[in-house]
Amino acid sequence: MAGVIISLNPAVDVEWRLPSVVPEEKNELTSESRWPGGKGINVARWLAWLGQPQRLFLPLGGSTGRELAAGLKAEKLSFSAFPLSQPNRANVVVTPGTGPQYRFNATWPHLSAAEARELRDEAGAWVKRSDPVVISGTLAFGAPASTYAQLVKLARHSGRRVFLDCDREPFARAAREQPFLVKPNEYELGQWAGRTLSQLSDVVAAARELSEVTRGWVLVSRGEAGAILVNTRERVSLQARSPAVTVRNTVGAGDALLAGTITAVLAGKPMTDWLADGVSIGTAATQVAPGRLPTQAQWRRIRREVVVTEVGGN
Repeated sequence: MAGVIISLNPAVDVEWRLPSVVPEEKNELTSESRWPGGKGINVARWLAWLGQPQRLFLPLGGSTGRELAAGLKAEKLSFSAFPLSQPNRANVVVTPGTGPQYRFNATWPHLSAAEARELRDEAGAWVKRSDPVVISGTLAFGAPASTYAQLVKLARHSGRRVFLDCDREPFARAAREQPFLVKPNEYELGQWAGRTLSQLSDVVAAARELSEVTRGWVLVSRGEAGAILVNTRERVSLQARSPAVTVRNTVGAGDALLAGTITAVLAGKPMTDWLADGVSIGTAATQVAPGRLPTQAQWRRIRREVVVTEVGGN
């Protein structure tokens, strides 16, 4: 049975590069790149690179929707589209020659109530006939916060494994429906827990609390600190640190981490490899420009440096 990636708010990602950002002055761009983006598409791209291609289900509309469709076809990523009445959004990443990246995400299109229901129902039809089910990214604007929870519940009742990566209220609701694995980053986990997670022990404690709710696996991405994998029912608490690298880009690194973990799960690898493969692929993603993929040799070199250890007490 083939899997599906539910991506209800995809975007054209745009990167602007320039020497530096100067407030209140004209900032001249040296280059612009555009590619199909959003968390779900990023996961699909990495799964295809890892030899585990899955079909995307996503809404497409307007000129940006046509640009997305053309880009997906060029990358040979399989997809099924829901016709959207408004154009898809475009998100901008500003990359100076030095210093941090800046990200600007649009808060449109906004679905009507009828459009949101139809989108959910068609996504549900894909969920019932697919395994695994990956639900990734921001919920479509205008869709009820319960949408992802309804899809997770439907998948679980259909015996499907769900990998969930979203945030805020849609995440909290969907987590209660017990997906197979959830992947918040540290900030999103803190949002869910309602407190600041300042130390590793705080992150582990919150991840265990979340695992008690989901009754499953919790994968927390931690940027340059790597990731942790927790399951209280299995009495598992593992951590893996990222190898020391010079970071070129952070866009999509968490999506690459999730894709690496999914691939290891589907291959029947041990849970230590779920974490090590995920962290190494997430790290490899930071070595290339946004929307690009590393070589297999780059990934294998990083993978050899990842060490998984137990963290805390079970």
